[in-house]
Amino acid sequence: MGPLAVLALLPLLSGCAAVVAIPLLAGGTLYARQEGAFVHAATPVEAASAADLPEHITVTTLTELPAPTPMDLTGRSPWQPFLDYALAQGAALAEAERPESTLLVPDGLLTTPRRRSCITRFPAVVIDLDKAETPFAPDPALRPSPGLATGLAALRKAGIVVLWLADLPASRVGEVAGTLRASGLDADGKDQFLLIRNGEDRKQTLREQANADVCIVAIAGDQRGDFDELYDYLRDPSGAPGLEGMIGSGWFLVPPPLDAATP
Repeated sequence: MGPLAVLALLPLLSGCAAVVAIPLLAGGTLYARQEGAFVHAATPVEAASAADLPEHITVTTLTELPAPTPMDLTGRSPWQPFLDYALAQGAALAEAERPESTLLVPDGLLTTPRRRSCITRFPAVVIDLDKAETPFAPDPALRPSPGLATGLAALRKAGIVVLWLADLPASRVGEVAGTLRASGLDADGKDQFLLIRNGEDRKQTLREQANADVCIVAIAGDQRGDFDELYDYLRDPSGAPGLEGMIGSGWFLVPPPLDAATP
């Protein structure tokens, strides 16, 4: 059999989802992928050629399928729960009798965690740029997580401040801002940054200081230490079971907002 052919079957009716038909190498059996699932079509394609195909079918020269993105696999951005929660909390903040942030009071963290009260009613979110323990490396070639740019635009439109946090010196703010502009995550340069200003600064203090000016309603990061520094002192993150209720309710584990472009 020749190179793997991908047949893009265009929808014949308005509103129909496009189907991608993939002839597998073994036996030439046709499989159709529609809305994320593979459906066995039991159609031999060994003898198919471009001349035999109807006009609405196009044969490409791809030899392999492109790597999927999270959006391809689930149909929903892994950032969507964070974005939805932030929008809902931002709207509710103005009417809250006692506005609360997603930061916690230090006392009773392991047993009865309590949210910090907010001084202001200006909603904000914090997005941690670092990848695990590795500080963020600004690079205009980095690409945004699928769906994130559009989601952040909706937050800003709703009056929610976007704060970017990184374990980088404040002197590099221009590099960080340039990377976010190039990626489209902050194309208009409206966001603010929480960066290390001196040797005494920690991410925890940066979050707490920011919460004095805005009310942080949601935090996004790729590890639990991005939410509270308590996790940095635990040998096992499961040692703080009382905090697990915060995951998905103010704290959101997400992939890095920026990553290397797919070759």
